[in-house]
Amino acid sequence: MTPDISLLRVFHAVMEERNVTAAAQRLGQSQSTVSAALARLREALGDELFLRARYGVEPTERALEIAPDIAAGLERLEQAFRAAEPFDPERTTRKFRLLLGPYVEIVLVPELASAFARQAPNATLEVAPIGPDLDPRQLAGRAFDLAAGRFHTPPDDLVVSELFRDGFRCLVAPDALPDGAALDRETYEALPHVVVTPPGKWRTGVHKRTEATGLRRNAVISVSHFLSAPQAVARLGGIATVPSRVAAMTAGPYGLRNEPVPADLGTFPSQIAWHPSLRRDAGHVWLRRLIAGIVADLGFEG
Repeated sequence: MTPDISLLRVFHAVMEERNVTAAAQRLGQSQSTVSAALARLREALGDELFLRARYGVEPTERALEIAPDIAAGLERLEQAFRAAEPFDPERTTRKFRLLLGPYVEIVLVPELASAFARQAPNATLEVAPIGPDLDPRQLAGRAFDLAAGRFHTPPDDLVVSELFRDGFRCLVAPDALPDGAALDRETYEALPHVVVTPPGKWRTGVHKRTEATGLRRNAVISVSHFLSAPQAVARLGGIATVPSRVAAMTAGPYGLRNEPVPADLGTFPSQIAWHPSLRRDAGHVWLRRLIAGIVADLGFEG
C-alpha cells in the first residue's frame, strides 16, 4: 500500500476518538467521507481495523499494533511543517495536549487557560489525566506535548525536571476548633479525617510522612480527588491534610480554616516531562516557558 496522508489522518482520528462521528467532526469532514476512507484502509491492510462497539468503535489488534507508528509519523510531518515557519502564539491554531496529575491540574489549568486566552487565542489546550503511572510512549509518540505531576520512577528516555515544590496544610471545619484555638496534635488526631488518595504511586506520600512522624489520622472517608475533600470536610465537620496550594484555593470558598499541620511533613515535588525530540520545537519552547512563568508568578518553592 502506498501511504495516503489523508487516510492516515482518518485512522489516527478514529483511533483517538473511538467514534466515527466524532472523528469526522474533528477532521471537518462528513461521516460518509470518513467511513469511505476506513473502507479503503481496511481493503489495503486486509483487516477490519475498527469493530462496532456500544458507544462507538474498538480497534483490532492490528490497529493497535500500527497506531503508534502512524501517530509518530504524522507528528513528525507536522513538526517539519511547523519548523519551516516561525511560531506566532497569537496566530497559531495548534492543539497542545497535556497529561496532568490531579494536583498539578488544579494548580496550573486556571492560569494556563487565562494565559492561552491572552497570548494564544486561536490555539487549543487539551488536558488528560496521567493515570496510575506515566507511560513514556504517550510522549515519545507525540500524542501529548508534555506531562506534569509526581513521577515515582521517571522514564530515562524523557527530559524530566522539577517544576515546583509544595508543603502541606490542614482544611478544618470551623466548628471543629474553638474560636482562636490553634490546631494541636491531640485535636488533629481526634478529628474525623477526610483522606485524599489520588491515582499514582505517590498517593501514599502523606501516609508515609504522618507515619514517620508518629502523627495519626482518624480516617473516616477516603476520596480520590483534592476538590472532593473541602466539601466533605465541611459536611463532616472534620479535617483533611492537603497540599498548601489546595488549602489556599479552597478554604475560603468552603468556609474552612486553613491551619498548619501540627508536625513537620516536609515538602513534595511536582515534575515536568517531555520528549527530547521537541527540544527545539518553537511552539513547545513557548509552552514550557509559559508554564515556568506561571509557576514563578504563583510563588512556589523550587
